[in-house]
Amino acid sequence: MTKPRKSLCFVLSVAFCLFPCVSSSSLNKKQAAACYVERENFTAKKFDRYARSLYKKMGLSEYTSLETFKTCLIGYLNLKRNGNIKKDDRVVLIDYSLPSDRERFFVMDIKKGRLLYKTLVAHGRNSGDRYACGFSNRPGSYKSCLGFFITGRTYKGKHGYSLLIKGVEPGINDNAVKRRIVIHGADYVSKQFIKRYGRAGRSLGCPALPKNLAAPIIRTIKDGSCLFIFGRDRCYLQKSRIINAKGALQYFEKAGI
Repeated sequence: MTKPRKSLCFVLSVAFCLFPCVSSSSLNKKQAAACYVERENFTAKKFDRYARSLYKKMGLSEYTSLETFKTCLIGYLNLKRNGNIKKDDRVVLIDYSLPSDRERFFVMDIKKGRLLYKTLVAHGRNSGDRYACGFSNRPGSYKSCLGFFITGRTYKGKHGYSLLIKGVEPGINDNAVKRRIVIHGADYVSKQFIKRYGRAGRSLGCPALPKNLAAPIIRTIKDGSCLFIFGRDRCYLQKSRIINAKGALQYFEKAGI
């Protein structure tokens, strides 16, 4: 594309974005459509660079895949766009595609590009043994559930200092509060337990943490942070409305991240 054509494309793109009510007769439809696609591609590439930069800066390549992180970031941006998140600098990723004897719970400061915590986390007893393979939203299933959550208030229960989490995906995790799926500490999530049994212990569906880290992590992520629980489940990826790349990219561009 020549420089004059690029300039024309840019002007049309800006006009298209700023004045969406302009009559179609005042613009060449093909040029406007081509510029819109070009702008979308530019934003997608910019997002890719942003995601890769954060991923590298936080040293996540040692623990989780870039694609999993990107999926988490897309959902986070959509939750921000919808006004669901109060504490928008904290993002939690639980990667249940990893075995329970590996660190798979990550707390990130997304604005500073810092990995604040990485630790072990349990999955539900009926989700699998060393790996979590089955997931459910059904009460009494004793399985972990996937998707995006918003952290809530803290309380002291039978597991001590604990954190409520609210599932925001209908039919996928919206029974989390009803099921009492919470973040808490547990003795069975430890290196000693893993050394003895070859895996971490399992919960009734809660993402349980090591006892010595539960309280500081809960204080860091309580009251409105984004939490994403990922697992090997194609049905979830197909059903989720929050993993919407187009919406996330629109917000990414508008917010100037």
